[in-house]
Amino acid sequence: MRPRRVARTIVVLTLCLLAAGGAYERSGARSDRRRLPQVGRSVDIGGRTLNIFCSGEGSPAVVFDAGNGGTGFSWSHIQPRVADFTRACWYDRAGEGWSDPGPFPRTSVRMATDLHELLHRAGIPPPYVLVGHSLGGLNVRVYTGMFPEDVAGAVLVDAAHEDEPRRAPAFMLGHSAPRWLWRPIWWVGQGARAVGLLRLFAPRVELAANPAARSREEIVRALVAQPKSAAGRFDASTSSSYAEAERAGGFGDRPLIVLTRGRVDPLPQNASEHDRQAAAYEQVWMHEIQPKLARLSSRGQQIIVEKSGHGMPDEAPDVIVAAVRDVVAAVQPRTRYAYRY
Repeated sequence: MRPRRVARTIVVLTLCLLAAGGAYERSGARSDRRRLPQVGRSVDIGGRTLNIFCSGEGSPAVVFDAGNGGTGFSWSHIQPRVADFTRACWYDRAGEGWSDPGPFPRTSVRMATDLHELLHRAGIPPPYVLVGHSLGGLNVRVYTGMFPEDVAGAVLVDAAHEDEPRRAPAFMLGHSAPRWLWRPIWWVGQGARAVGLLRLFAPRVELAANPAARSREEIVRALVAQPKSAAGRFDASTSSSYAEAERAGGFGDRPLIVLTRGRVDPLPQNASEHDRQAAAYEQVWMHEIQPKLARLSSRGQQIIVEKSGHGMPDEAPDVIVAAVRDVVAAVQPRTRYAYRY
């Protein structure tokens, strides 16, 4: 067979495989929508949609932002309790849960811009009390810096801080690719999603046939396993969010509660050097890094939650609800005076 004919054959086979992979992914996405009925509503923010779910009445509205790679539905056991005393909303960032993927880069500035547009188009007026877990804490700080007139207060739930890359032991930090590779890596992830490769190799999360029999944890695992969510984990630009939060400034005199993980497991007698370094860093996290977050507001307060690790929304939901209630109560007298709709 002549080389030119071989090349044409390879090109045709490649195109056929790509077309078949694209059809496989589209079919799988339709299946995802059937097996995971949407909770919330899709709001067009300009050519793509984000999912948001709200209930309750009152002002300020409370808006929950999940940790890195998490979905808004992870707040679904806390949000209804907050909705008992004010309007409360969770949402899915681009590419998570029931939201469409968004463009590169997915940094806190982009996420805050998305959220601002979402809240505006969804008809949820400010002021807001923002609640951010982990990466969501960076987003809360950036949102406040970009749209200060919208934010009345905040609760940071074991929130990320820009000192982490500087202070954490090297083995606790993820490896970051050079900046010039960030966009190509993103393209690889999105391409692998588009042609079905991520779906082909990703483990399928089994769900009970009856939606009412599914636990919140099962639904969250299934949402996180979706190819569009997996593709988002190819975005190395998220690390820029640390610097964006550092530049965002503080909260002024807005009420702020910083909830910090405080569960410390005792070191075994045969502890490794890594174990000792990790234990030492936990003390730095609690007593040096997290207090800096509380000092971002003249009305900031840190609470160390001794019974919880980093997964505080699951491990200490009562503490989060109480902190949100306290911030809302501190805001409401000023809200009634300052805001009119």
